[in-house]
Amino acid sequence: MHEGPELEAIFIAANVAEAKRVEELLEREGIEYEVRPEAFLRGSLSATCYQGLLFEVLGGQAEYCRRRLEEEGLTKGLVDKT
Repeated sequence: MHEGPELEAIFIAANVAEAKRVEELLEREGIEYEVRPEAFLRGSLSATCYQGLLFEVLGGQAEYCRRRLEEEGLTKGLVDKT
């Protein structure tokens, strides 16, 4: 169980290339983050369950990070604010 500041999910990377781009962006921006495995669905009619990497940041930085990811063209794995 996580103890400490509230984390918010911002992105699920479906492959290593996506994960690397997200890591590079967050590190370049000086954002601390956590990564953990997470199942996700892809497909509209017959959704298939895949395993990806979920990126989480401090809640106060989540919107900024989502905006930066979108600016970098990383939109497919963006996680909406819950």
